[in-house]
Amino acid sequence: MVQEPHNSFDKPPDWYDNMVGVSDHGGRTRLRDRAADQLLDMVISSGLSPGERLPPERELVGQLGVSRTVVREALNLLEARGLISIEHGRGAVVSGGSTRAVRDTLGLLLRVRPKALWELLEIREILEVEISGLAAERAGEVDVQKMRGQLARMETLIDAPEGYVDADVEFHTQLVRSTGNEVLLTMLDPIVELLRTSRRVSASRPGSARRALREHEEILARIEAGDAEGAREGMRVHLTNTARDIEAALAEGMLGEEDMGEIDEG
Repeated sequence: MVQEPHNSFDKPPDWYDNMVGVSDHGGRTRLRDRAADQLLDMVISSGLSPGERLPPERELVGQLGVSRTVVREALNLLEARGLISIEHGRGAVVSGGSTRAVRDTLGLLLRVRPKALWELLEIREILEVEISGLAAERAGEVDVQKMRGQLARMETLIDAPEGYVDADVEFHTQLVRSTGNEVLLTMLDPIVELLRTSRRVSASRPGSARRALREHEEILARIEAGDAEGAREGMRVHLTNTARDIEAALAEGMLGEEDMGEIDEG
């Protein structure tokens, strides 16, 4: 049986402010990308809602201190990501919350306010603990087989952090799908994708990947047995340990501000 650790989520709000190697200000190397980040920050800090307009280009040029060409390239980048739409006669308008738009916005938050990483981990705990209970009540044999297949991949890739994390993410995706609730999948997907980098780093710590695999096996055993409360507890233990691994990776300098908000494309 997996041993329950102390709850690593019980951190004071200023915990990240005191971590070595993490600052609230990260630089961007490309002018267009930096301008795009500034525009996103403007949308968030101004509280603009879907359908509301950004300032005209000439105002953005002055506010960002870049050329009109750079502003247009930044706006086009945000449009390609689904965060805004450029409408004839209206200019740049905030788009609705597609999965990618949510993911990119969360990525910006992590870059400008790294303590948001802890808040994302808390959201995972809130959602996935209950998801595990639902899976124990609803998962069919095909669902269990798919999850077991991902555990086999994790075992095979135990010494390859990138492939291991891909299988780990897919296990959690299959777990959500087994509940039959597509809204949950839409809600969790941008958070899980955004945390890939931190999970890949934490999985490379000695013993972490093997321990996490045992935790996944315990969760799946409880699901297969129809033990909803046991599945919830297993997931709670697993996510707490994952948070502690990430905390240790930050303290050891294995995970820094340049990793915050990084999104794997493809």
